[in-house]
Amino acid sequence: MEGQNTPILEAAEVDFDGGRPVSRRFGDIYYDAAGADEVARVFLAPAAIAERTQAADATFMIAELGFGTGLSFAVAAAACRCRLHFVSFERYPLRATDLAYALMPWGMRFPLASRLMAGAYPPPRRGWHRRTFDDGRVQLSVYFGEVGDGLADFAAQQRRGVDAWFLDGFAPAKNPDMWRPELFAAMAALSAPGATVTSFSAAGHVRRNLAAQGFEVRRVQQAARKRHSTAAVYRGPGRSHQAPRRVRVVGAGLAGAATARALAEKGIAATLCDGGRGIARDASAIPAALLHMRLLPGDSPLARFRALAYDYSSCRAYDLPGTEANGALQLPGERSGAERLMETAQAIPEGVAVLVDRRDATALVGLPLDLPGLLFEDALTIDGATFAKALAEHLLIEVVNEAKCAPGVPSVYATGADTAGFDFLEVAPLAGQIDRFACAEPPRLPVAGRGVFLPARRSVWAGATYEHRPWQAADATKANAERWERLAAHPAGRWIERFRGVRAVTSDRLPVIGSDGAAWFNLGHGSHGTVTALLGAEIVASTLNGEVAPVDREVLDLLAPGRFRARQERRPNPFLRGRRSR
Repeated sequence: MEGQNTPILEAAEVDFDGGRPVSRRFGDIYYDAAGADEVARVFLAPAAIAERTQAADATFMIAELGFGTGLSFAVAAAACRCRLHFVSFERYPLRATDLAYALMPWGMRFPLASRLMAGAYPPPRRGWHRRTFDDGRVQLSVYFGEVGDGLADFAAQQRRGVDAWFLDGFAPAKNPDMWRPELFAAMAALSAPGATVTSFSAAGHVRRNLAAQGFEVRRVQQAARKRHSTAAVYRGPGRSHQAPRRVRVVGAGLAGAATARALAEKGIAATLCDGGRGIARDASAIPAALLHMRLLPGDSPLARFRALAYDYSSCRAYDLPGTEANGALQLPGERSGAERLMETAQAIPEGVAVLVDRRDATALVGLPLDLPGLLFEDALTIDGATFAKALAEHLLIEVVNEAKCAPGVPSVYATGADTAGFDFLEVAPLAGQIDRFACAEPPRLPVAGRGVFLPARRSVWAGATYEHRPWQAADATKANAERWERLAAHPAGRWIERFRGVRAVTSDRLPVIGSDGAAWFNLGHGSHGTVTALLGAEIVASTLNGEVAPVDREVLDLLAPGRFRARQERRPNPFLRGRRSR
């Protein structure tokens, strides 16, 4: 059951009446048996979505109240002829199995309905969820939780106006909490000039509330079973935002390539400055890294950040070159026991991971494990260099030597531990190493906890060291061999190769994502860049584009570069090493 300190939301209870999904809570249908045709007739046609998106020269934004089955999103995405950002709010998310059953009749007609059924549907965790489709042309942002909370966060972050509103909640008489006057005031404040509203409801107070906020309202003739629906156009001044045409991204590792790609997919040209070294050098070129979740119990901003980073990145990276979907087993770490793992498991929504006992963990991995674990079926193994290069391949990304990377446009620094000129940032280099050993029977899937162990062809990668002072490579190899021996209960096989790199680690072990007013940053990701760098890229690109980030304001504050200045009012920068702070 949902509680105050849990991020997991109560799921919708759905029955199916023929072809109609029905909410038990509200006693109302999600859509009629006509389904997609009804969406087109009630929401798209009166708002002239196809015609307006055909003429649009920027991202078109649709905001919907009531995500429900996701059918309206899938139909709208198929009708749009430009980049689309579809934002939706849902208090009671459907279970993934119910959503799949509801969308099954429409999967052949609407590709994104199939994608939602095939794993893109977000887990029922409170807060924002971001998904991208069709090579970035379509972007979905769903807020799971109270619509008032979601709209407040949306209003605080969003600078680009909404072009079309779909009021798709249950009937006002059955769901009065959604249709309060405050809703219509928020819509007016967030609308672009000429924004449209379409709604299945033709209730008089809905039309009057729209008119009171500056919308010109009309009734739309509908089919015989329902005489009218509502359409409106906003006649107020509206909200607008001019995004930069080009952005400079300094640093061409994983974070830089991801940032350039996120910008390009929003229609912003990116100049990616590689410093003359090429894409994905140093730590970003790691041949085997694990994209897995580091969960925390509860609903703190840090817990939300960790969970959302995994949710977003595992979906975003899934079908890109350099990734392999083989899942992972997370064991209790050296500093946290099995009880902590059990507590953390309570924060996991259905479908994200499953808690397995020692016997099942042993069977899954093929090693004699003496600990329970969390099985993440969607975890990915990443080939860093291949993955970063794939991210940088886009028509709107130009890769240049840093000497030719002239300023004069907004700049994003994805430079790892190199923070020259920004001495207030508390970032330092930390060396590390992974080693590959021969192994006749490597683990059947990757293992994280008390080390990271990744199967390869008749071998296993084991690591990683954390060297506050760089070790001799042979000493790091010995430490990794001992890690493998503790896990596998037998000595490491013949040594094959090693990979050494330098991570960028901050004083609080959180990445630096956001702006200090003069520059933008996506750096300091430590050993979890495969998880956090992609989300950081999307945060930066979204904010530059004037749209809501894929996280709430509390998480943005947690990651903001200004947090270090506030701390340095009480104590000096511990990583400054004699340099004077700006």
